[in-house]
Amino acid sequence: MLSALVVGLAIGSAYSLLAVAVVLVYSGTKVLSLAVGEIGAFGLYAALWWHDNGLLGTKPPVWVAALVAMLIGGVLGLVVERLVMRPLLGRPALDSLVATLAVALFLALLELELYGLDPFPAPSPVGDGSVEIGGATLTVTEMTLLGVAALVALGLWLFLTRTSFGLATRATTSDPTVARLLGVPVNRVYVFSWGVAGLLSGAAAALLANVTGSLTPFSLTTALLSALAGAVIGGLDSLGGAVLGSLVVGVVSGVVGSRVDPTTSAGIVFLAVLLTLLVRPRGLFGSTRVAA
Repeated sequence: MLSALVVGLAIGSAYSLLAVAVVLVYSGTKVLSLAVGEIGAFGLYAALWWHDNGLLGTKPPVWVAALVAMLIGGVLGLVVERLVMRPLLGRPALDSLVATLAVALFLALLELELYGLDPFPAPSPVGDGSVEIGGATLTVTEMTLLGVAALVALGLWLFLTRTSFGLATRATTSDPTVARLLGVPVNRVYVFSWGVAGLLSGAAAALLANVTGSLTPFSLTTALLSALAGAVIGGLDSLGGAVLGSLVVGVVSGVVGSRVDPTTSAGIVFLAVLLTLLVRPRGLFGSTRVAA
């Protein structure tokens, strides 16, 4: 039981990085992105291929490959924002949602074409040590996930609530037109949101792939669905809510999945999402200021 709880918290922490990326994009652009997971996965695929096969006579260590995955994820986020999302500004929200789904499918199919269907081994970027806590074994990767998730959520919360650019990001969400009239650099907010979301997605991919054992096409999109469930439960405009909701999803998946089966745990999670949408559409910690 305790072991399943620990693993669930670790996986929930990985989900929370993806959930925070989703919330960041939503908070800055009012776009619900389904592309975040595959953006990070594509970066990790490229980085692990370099680690395994070498390029220009070099094979980077795993921790460098993880940083490269984050960098590629950030660049991809910027490319998607500039080439796909910005031309859709002013269009119905459904258009942007479908566009992000198309980006996710394109990247996943490109991964399949370039790297095949066989699982890519994903070594830990932070080492293979472990610590035993109350009979449960916690790996260094799982401990890193817990710490990184907390630091990212706290850091972004401070940035969005204590800096002028962070406040500009929140103002852009409320009303982009008014924000422009007030001198808010709206396009910079969009660039920031997608770029940082891509970085977070790369970090989540590098850590989650090690916890789950390997990397396959669509695996990060599958993880994104759980992360999105956590974000909806916690609140799509609440960084703290996204983290807490994702931890709950991870714990339910770990504990129920180990005692019953993964299908039942997934059913419980998405039943919780449905109840949240019916009872409190903004999420448990969501703000009533954000438009639906």
